[in-house]
Amino acid sequence: MAKQEKLFRQILLFALGIFTLAVLPQEAEAQKIKELFSKEMPKFQDIPDAQFEQMTELYEDVPFGDRYLAYKVRLPKDWAPPDDVSLSNYSLSSRLMGDIALFYSPPRIDAPRSKFQIQALKLEYEMTAEQWLLQFILQNGFTLEGLEYFSPDKVGALHVYVTEGETFVVRSVAQINGKRMVLAQYIVPANYWMKEAPMIAESLATFELLNPEKAVIENMVVFPFLDIAQFSYPESWDPRSNPVRTIDRIQATVNNIREGASKTLDGQIQVDMVSAFIVDDLEAELDNLKENLREKGLITSDLIETKEDTVFHPQVNFGFTDVFEGNNTENNVLRYEIWISVLALDNYYFFVTLITPHRDEED
Repeated sequence: MAKQEKLFRQILLFALGIFTLAVLPQEAEAQKIKELFSKEMPKFQDIPDAQFEQMTELYEDVPFGDRYLAYKVRLPKDWAPPDDVSLSNYSLSSRLMGDIALFYSPPRIDAPRSKFQIQALKLEYEMTAEQWLLQFILQNGFTLEGLEYFSPDKVGALHVYVTEGETFVVRSVAQINGKRMVLAQYIVPANYWMKEAPMIAESLATFELLNPEKAVIENMVVFPFLDIAQFSYPESWDPRSNPVRTIDRIQATVNNIREGASKTLDGQIQVDMVSAFIVDDLEAELDNLKENLREKGLITSDLIETKEDTVFHPQVNFGFTDVFEGNNTENNVLRYEIWISVLALDNYYFFVTLITPHRDEED
């Protein structure tokens, strides 16, 4: 499975939690989904304020006149932006990170120079800074060594990567501002990490976006199950629903479709609302759901795990999430995971089904 598919699976873990909490007769209270990674950031001895100010210089700028990118940061006094690199061709992209600031340490004989860089990206989809930064780390194959959470819009990380035989340690801060993702990274050769670590921590602590602003990245659309229940989904997802012939069974599906020369289905979440009065046996109902998947070409087989940490709204009477192996009936090489969450709420059961590439698939 491609790295992008692995990444998408991680993002869908959050989506499943969002749908699980959203299928309610009234608006659900916001609840934090359990973090994918739990690694504490290493601590270092603080540099006294007066000493730190003597050792550093304050840089403040509004790159390309974009108020959402305006920043300030303190860096070592002997650092400077490169003379031979121009950032004048910068354009805000939703695909690639663009450099908006770059500073280097003095040259070294025994190792590459350390550098501080700020990059920006236009956001197209609603997500937290934590989700974005984990996506960035996973997509690039970096090794995560630490994570610190400031707010839904700001998170820090420590990761390691290797390029051209040289190992680098990176401490970063990712922050959402308006519809921009701003990533500040302090990058140092591994053999200089311990020497520079206190300065790195202090310097990144001074990094600040000067015009913070909250913006809606993507509108959410409400899908109602008559006047009984509803759930919300991102505007970019494609909703499909069967005609409602009875209030005993109502089904809705949302697809995440990748745009391109040929539109590709990146993922699917299906929500079934079933009256408790017609459910004699919950296991039999689940078997029917699996049989419907089989008719669509997807076989549900072994149980991979039961998610003990799934968060449910207090109004849910009971709920559980099981993860199954899935195989394509037309191509037994393709492996999937099928996540099925079952919620009991008043007089209805809700079945939330997620189909996503298997976690063990390789490139």
